[in-house]
Amino acid sequence: MKQTIFTIAIVLIIAGLLSAVIIGSRGKKADTQATLPSTSSSSAAPASDNQTPIFFFGNTCPHCADVEKWMEENKIEEKIQLIKKEVYDNKANALELSKAAESCGMDTSSIGVPFLFTPEGKCLVGTPDIINYLSQKAGLSGKEAEQ
Repeated sequence: MKQTIFTIAIVLIIAGLLSAVIIGSRGKKADTQATLPSTSSSSAAPASDNQTPIFFFGNTCPHCADVEKWMEENKIEEKIQLIKKEVYDNKANALELSKAAESCGMDTSSIGVPFLFTPEGKCLVGTPDIINYLSQKAGLSGKEAEQ
């Protein structure tokens, strides 16, 4: 019983910290978008075919839910291939998120979700940047992208 309460407390603390990171990172577009350095090793980048964007999300993240709802409404997964990885309950995916952020030169102690790692080696954090990127890749017009 004590272990269950302890585990729940740890999960809540982590979720709170991630929420604080997301809220604190709003408006820091220059800090949240970086390009993969050309000298990085392939082991630093997340495991993918390097041709498919990877969308990292948390299962209770409201901003992630906004992006997922937009993707569903605009049928993004029918238009472009996308890998989705949940990070709150999956340690391997959380580690992969950290490696992606690290490969972009980001401070891994202050990353949050939603997070998109692009085939071009860019790390995008936050709803607007991710929706703009996916809109462009899916060929959506400006009006569709705003929905």
